[in-house]
Amino acid sequence: MKKYQNLVRRTITLCMPVILILGLVINLVFPDRELSFVENRSLQRFPEMDRTSILDGSFETKLSSWFADQFVGRNGFIHLRYGMLKLLGQKKIDDIYLCKNQLIEDAKLPNKEQMARNLSAINKFSKSHSDLNTTFLLVPNAVSIQEDHLPYLSDENDQNKIMDSIYKKLKSSVSIVDVRKNLKKHSDEYIYYKSDHHWTSLGAFYAYQKLNDAVSLNDYEQMVVSKNFKGTLANGTGSFGIKDTIFIFVNKKLNDYYVQEADNKKKGSIYDSSFIDSKDKYSVFLGGNKSIQRIELENNSKKHLLIFKDSYANSFVQFLMNDYRTITIVDPRYYNENIEKVIQEDFITDVMYLYNTNTFVDDTSLADVLGE
Repeated sequence: MKKYQNLVRRTITLCMPVILILGLVINLVFPDRELSFVENRSLQRFPEMDRTSILDGSFETKLSSWFADQFVGRNGFIHLRYGMLKLLGQKKIDDIYLCKNQLIEDAKLPNKEQMARNLSAINKFSKSHSDLNTTFLLVPNAVSIQEDHLPYLSDENDQNKIMDSIYKKLKSSVSIVDVRKNLKKHSDEYIYYKSDHHWTSLGAFYAYQKLNDAVSLNDYEQMVVSKNFKGTLANGTGSFGIKDTIFIFVNKKLNDYYVQEADNKKKGSIYDSSFIDSKDKYSVFLGGNKSIQRIELENNSKKHLLIFKDSYANSFVQFLMNDYRTITIVDPRYYNENIEKVIQEDFITDVMYLYNTNTFVDDTSLADVLGE
């Protein structure tokens, strides 16, 4: 096996200069592409050349990015690179572990200063709004729940230690909802996508049971909306052959409701089917990340929930639908209005913070929205 790996390495070393020269020539002939559907991002176009950009070095930098982005056969090369690294026994590409039939993102190390600022803001906000019931639900990522899926002798960051340190900094006025044990009991089930960094609807359901242990899977109609989802981790590594299925869970006793968007337009579902045939299939939940959304439900509840969240909450909201009279969803990354006005106008009784750990540890938006 070692001889074979060495042969592959020597072949790559000999062929690479020829490939690069041919690629440069062909790149100058073919028109630039605007998007990479494999990586789901915009690509660098050929930069404008002028005296200033040449002198300050920006032209050289952009030219290098252009060549890397517009390299002819780039998508195939990305897939080839992934396959060869797997063949050579590579465990990781950047911060993504190459597991058996699964990709898992490593735990991110905290931006300590910003995280401390966010936690301080949460504590101050809960103290100044002591009449509101405040819960904090921090979702562990697959790296800490499915660590037995990681390659042998992986040296992943300790996310449990990070989460424990976060919980210790929250005041008693904030109720911590620790869902690690609930998820760990079901770690061999389909609770995280294999090609994406999000949890699945099933994972969100098991976390919801921490809030309401009376519910069961029989309370929901599970429907498949896609069988060919390829998520952010697949895009980031160029993996092939790993696809996911997206389920939605609809409560069988769910009453009528409507969703009001930031532009005051109303729609009749928390699911947006227009994304099913798009690259961003996870946005079938809530239509993706929006600054603010309001769900008005026909039930007898007297509770009105305000959620501060990241995209993990998008597939969690479907389980909260019968628990509240209204649900106001705020994504601090896109929201810059007065949150006090929202609390008053939406008659808020409950506040929930719902983030996945990897997002929370370097979030730069929450404290600003909370007025810190």
